[in-house]
Amino acid sequence: MGHDCVVDGRTRMKISDADQSILASMGPESIRNVVAESSVAVFKLLEVATFLNGRECKYLQERDEARAHAKDFGEPLSTVEQDLSSETKALKESQAKVTQLEKDLLDAREEERRLKDKVGELEEKLSSMTLASTAGEEEKNVDPAGTYSNFTRAGLISKIYEVSDLQLDVASSSFKNAVAQLRILNPGIELVTEGLDEMKEVLDGRIASPPLGDDEV
Repeated sequence: MGHDCVVDGRTRMKISDADQSILASMGPESIRNVVAESSVAVFKLLEVATFLNGRECKYLQERDEARAHAKDFGEPLSTVEQDLSSETKALKESQAKVTQLEKDLLDAREEERRLKDKVGELEEKLSSMTLASTAGEEEKNVDPAGTYSNFTRAGLISKIYEVSDLQLDVASSSFKNAVAQLRILNPGIELVTEGLDEMKEVLDGRIASPPLGDDEV
């Protein structure tokens, strides 16, 4: 029953001398009564032992079944533990990769912003160079000799006014010269010069100021 054997067929019982003296002094009836009482006690003890042994056998059986189940479950459990360890390792590696990818993304965005700023600066420089080149070509067409290439804006405006005044003086001088020539060519004719004006012109049979241009209105 799970314990070492206590009593077997080779077990010998020994009664002490005092017990033998007591048994010898007892009559048959007394001995039967003692034997009966002792038998009842022994049977009760056997019943208790049988009950306890039965319960212990049940526990031992359950223990053996649990051990067998644990043994059978050990291999799947080991497999699950290995899988869990592998998954945990893979998860840590994935988290590390995600962290690295997030860092790479931030670096890429920063690089993109820097490149956009650089492109903007280069486009501005290119636009300035294009305008300067276009202006240079136009200036060459207007002033092939480069006479006014070193003039400032104020200097050019002053030169324009100077040329304009000079043109007016030349036109007035030419007009007066033409009138003087007409008088010489027609000595017997009194020419009417009242109303003559070098700034006017003949329109519809009369002397009148020329119409204003669109930029003078």
